[in-house]
Amino acid sequence: MVEPIHPTANQYGTDVERISMTFREFLDSLRKEEGPHPYLTTQYSDEDPDAETVFPPPTNALKDDFPHVPRIMGNLFLQQVNLWLGKSKSGSSSGLHHDFHDNIYCLLKGKKRFVLFPPSEAKHLYPYGTLDTLHPNGLISYEDIPVRSDGLSRRAACKARVRALERKIDALKTKEIGKGKGKGKGQSKEMKALMDAHDAALDELAELALDEEEGEGEVDDFDALMGGLDDFEDVDAGSSGHMDEDDDEDGDEEDNEEDEWKGIGHSDDEHEVSGDENNVESDDEEGDEAPLGEEPAHTEPSSFSRIPTAHLHRYLGIPTTAALPSGFSPSEFPGLKKTTDPYVVELSEGEMLYLPASWWHEVTSTSAAGDSAAGGNDVHMAFNYWFYPPDALENFETPYRDTLVWDYLRRKSDTENGNSPEAVKNRTVKRARDDAVGGNSKRVRR
Repeated sequence: MVEPIHPTANQYGTDVERISMTFREFLDSLRKEEGPHPYLTTQYSDEDPDAETVFPPPTNALKDDFPHVPRIMGNLFLQQVNLWLGKSKSGSSSGLHHDFHDNIYCLLKGKKRFVLFPPSEAKHLYPYGTLDTLHPNGLISYEDIPVRSDGLSRRAACKARVRALERKIDALKTKEIGKGKGKGKGQSKEMKALMDAHDAALDELAELALDEEEGEGEVDDFDALMGGLDDFEDVDAGSSGHMDEDDDEDGDEEDNEEDEWKGIGHSDDEHEVSGDENNVESDDEEGDEAPLGEEPAHTEPSSFSRIPTAHLHRYLGIPTTAALPSGFSPSEFPGLKKTTDPYVVELSEGEMLYLPASWWHEVTSTSAAGDSAAGGNDVHMAFNYWFYPPDALENFETPYRDTLVWDYLRRKSDTENGNSPEAVKNRTVKRARDDAVGGNSKRVRR
């Protein structure tokens, strides 16, 4: 799926419907001199919202060629990688928006100009969504897409907590049986604490399922990230002593995932603000309505700004190729004058930008100079990583406060993506063997 440029705004990052084409057809379109050209952005599956979430095409064919977690990112949890590829000799804009993940943006070809505002400027940047919470780590949450400070929805975190506790219960049962503390010995204090925590997690999950009935059909981020938790029916009924009676409490919510998943920003749970989070409110004079006074519903993502790109560029005094909407007046966005001066960063080939979650950015991409007829090099291309934002900012080694949930997610992800300690060791040994045999190896012959 590729994104056409908006016919009147002359920019990307809008609600223009994506079109489907093969990768070969897309590359052929970039060889044409006349634009506008389609833009390869984040890929999602219409048929299976959970398919290839972490490594969407075409990155799934390249995932053995780059580190899944660069060393500089420590123990952050990978959410997704993306390849961005387009063509624009005069520069094309993404529109002002923010993401819900920490971003490492690597420019491979062309030039990129970033206009950056911190998350705290959200109330002056007119997002389409209604602001709910600004977490201490800077992550923005909206009323229609509430997320915890680590980027997970409450339901996603609760489902992972249930699974993590079940594993701990099973492991402790095995341990106690081995020590002769099996049937007839009564529960240990440790087992009772785990069982109580498991009961509480199931109760919370059932409560969330009831609260989410109005959002039936939506997809939470954890299902998309991990391919969904195993159905409760798959769990050994006696493993924790609670699954028979609670299977139906979770209902069919997990299987009712019809909508296309678009990452964090489309979860379906109620949000509960804790004491260490800051409620975000817009200025009274700006109100909750759209600048034009009409907001029945918006088709743009909640994390995109209503400010036209052309107006932003003109206000900042920087070149633009975007166009203003008809009848536009700068008085529609008085809050823009209240923002702090943004950072304007220019990236060249081989450079990289680290962008923490919810930092607002407008990106103008310009193709590299080159002869398309000779080599097709007059494109702009980038590769980026998205990571779940850390909420334990004082601890580089343990970046997430909810260690029970994240330890479980990490072990599950490592197993499913072939990154378990055993798999990594086997790949290292195979690579060393291939290097040792040189020209006799299949890798070299290919």
